[in-house]
Amino acid sequence: MTTTRPLHQHEHRAPVAVAVLVNLALSLFLPDEVLFFPSWVVPLLGVLLLTPLIVFNPRRLTRETTWSRWLSTGLAVLLTVANQSTVVRTVDQLLHGHPDGGAVLLTALQVWVSSIIAFGLVYWELDRGGPVARRQPELWASDEADFLFPQESDPSKASWRPVYLDYLYVAMTNMVAFSPTDTMPLTVRAKMIMAYQAVGGFILLALVISRAVNIIN
Repeated sequence: MTTTRPLHQHEHRAPVAVAVLVNLALSLFLPDEVLFFPSWVVPLLGVLLLTPLIVFNPRRLTRETTWSRWLSTGLAVLLTVANQSTVVRTVDQLLHGHPDGGAVLLTALQVWVSSIIAFGLVYWELDRGGPVARRQPELWASDEADFLFPQESDPSKASWRPVYLDYLYVAMTNMVAFSPTDTMPLTVRAKMIMAYQAVGGFILLALVISRAVNIIN
């Protein structure tokens, strides 16, 4: 007896939860010089927001309520705001030549990775109303898409739906290439967020390269 795989199967919780926990763990190891708050504040708030979401949808993202939507969006905003605050402080450290250059470069790498995770989460929450709404055929057909993935132009992949790792890839390529690659932003809000991420990534990378050259010399 064969089992037919359902169309629009709900997304797994695990990849998102792991990415969030990695982001929170990275923030624990950031030096005080690049933090506006004690290092435990953001991880604690992140765990408090993530825990009820995992309890509500422990394995797959099958249901959504107003409070769960707000919590999930709030988690994405928290990680992004915390990350961008550390970007500002890290850029300040790079510009003013912190005496421990190696530590500053390591911090910049941590912030760079955290930025990819955080913006990937924002894109994941933003597109077509979020991960639960994207699995509802009527909403997928009617809601305005924020991103156009190459799989959407393939008729053989009509049941395909993006997952968090797809948006994580979008965030990573935007940080590296400072522009869209295979996935295109369609709405003004998606374009503005990607532009902001790209500018921040460019400034951070340019200063990291400059600081590394100074250390070598």
